[in-house]
Order: sequence, then structure tokens, then C-alpha cells
Amino acid sequence: MSDLASETSLDAAAEASLTIGRPAEELRALWLRPDTQSRIWADFADVTVNADGSADWIARGPAGGEYRWRTSVQDIGQSLIRWSSGKGADIANTGTLAFQTAPGDRGTELHLGVRFDPPGGIVGEAIGKLFHIVPREIVSKALYRFRALAMTGEIPTTDPQPAARKGGTDR
Repeated sequence: MSDLASETSLDAAAEASLTIGRPAEELRALWLRPDTQSRIWADFADVTVNADGSADWIARGPAGGEYRWRTSVQDIGQSLIRWSSGKGADIANTGTLAFQTAPGDRGTELHLGVRFDPPGGIVGEAIGKLFHIVPREIVSKALYRFRALAMTGEIPTTDPQPAARKGGTDR
């Protein structure tokens, strides 16, 4: 079983770690699959992976506001993946995902860190929190969703299920 190992928040940066009972190579391959990013970050942004490996992100705020940026991935060996937003990003950001062998042959420790640099300094950070773009929550939820995907092949949801009684709605 996977356990949430640690979670800390620093200014506009966030880190979360957990252990998944799978080999690092398998987890790296899953993380780098084009459809994975759109699935694990879905509560935060719409992510479209491009043929060149970059990804276009659209995060929605209140009253229909949108924040857009493009990230490029730098795959650094077997133990680290790094990405960063390009110039002109509405919310500049960088991130890393490190893979380490877990003690006792228990799988792989994943350490996810993301740093957001909202526009406008302190004002931008306050706006980000107002929009529920809170880095610690975003990172923790993405890693939780990734763990679920790695362990079960799907991400749990509370969305209405079409096969449920009455089509998943209260009629």
C-alpha cells in the first residue's frame, strides 16, 4: 500500500512525497505518457500534451477567467523529471518529480515539488488563493491522483456514474 510520507508548503512552492509499490521505471513511463498529465491535474487545469512533449495548460478562475502557459519537460536520467513554463506564462511555474527506491523493497518514493510565481507578487498570490490555486493542495491532489492511477489504472471520482441508479442523478 502507498502512504503519504510528507507534505510541506513554502510561500508559493509546494512539495509532497509518497511511496508507491511499483518500480521506478514503470512510474516514470506512466508519468511521461501523454494522457497522464491531463488526468492527474484535471481538478486544477486542462492540460494538452503536444507532439514535441511540451504541454499547454489552461487554469480557470472565477467569473470565467483563464490562465494559460506552456511547459516543456526536461527528462533527466532515470531518477528526475523537471519542467518549467515558457516566457509569457500567465502563471510562471517550475516543477520536479524525483524517484527513489523505497526502503525495504517497498516500491518507489516519489517527491513532487512545484513552484508557482503568480503575477503581481503578493497581490497575485492573494488572488491565486482566492481562485483556489493553492500550491500545496494542487501538488498533494495531483500526487494522490497519480498514485491511484498507478495502483488501479483509474482515478476515483465522485462524479455521477451513468450506470448508477437513475443515471447517477437524483430525479
